[in-house]
Amino acid sequence: MRVIAGEARGRRIGSLKRLGARPTTARVRSALFSILESFGLEGKRVVDLYAGTGTLGIEALSRGALWADFVEASPKRCALLRETLNSLGFSDRARVHCMKVERAIESLDGSYNLILMDPPYTLGPVHDILDRVGALAADGAVVAAGHSRHHPLEPRYNRLGLITERRYGDTVCSIYREGGNP
Repeated sequence: MRVIAGEARGRRIGSLKRLGARPTTARVRSALFSILESFGLEGKRVVDLYAGTGTLGIEALSRGALWADFVEASPKRCALLRETLNSLGFSDRARVHCMKVERAIESLDGSYNLILMDPPYTLGPVHDILDRVGALAADGAVVAAGHSRHHPLEPRYNRLGLITERRYGDTVCSIYREGGNP
C-alpha cells in the first residue's frame, strides 16, 4: 500500500496482514480524495477514526493537511501507525490515540475540518457514531464515512447532512457536511 499523491507520493504505508486491518483500497482513496480536494485540504485539521494502518489520514497529511489525529483501538496497529508516521516524516504533524472511537469522541478537542472514518464492516452500520461525531466537527466540517453497501447510512445525523454518496464495488463513501442539508 502506497501514498497516492502529495509530498509522500509513492511512499509505503506500513501494513501487516496478521493485524487484520482492511486498508481502504487505492482506488477508493483516489476517488474519495478527488471529492475531498474540492473542499480543500491545505491547512486543515483532520481526525481519522478507526484508523487501522492510517491510509486515509496519511493521505490527507500528504496532500497538505496541517494536523491529523489517528484513533485506533489495537495497540499493535497503533505501534505500526506510529512507525509509519515517523518513516514518512509526519510524526510532528500527527498523534496516534490508542483507544476506542466512542471514548475518543468524548475526549478529543473538537474543531476538526475533516473527519475520516472507514470502520470495519463487521461493526455493521455505525449510526450511533455518526450521531455523536458532530461533536468533533468545526463549522462547515466535512465527514467522509466508508461503509458496506449492505449497511446504508441515513441522509442526516444531528448536525451532519449528506451531500454526496459514491459506490465503488461493495464500498460506499458517504460525504456529510456539518450544517449541511440533505
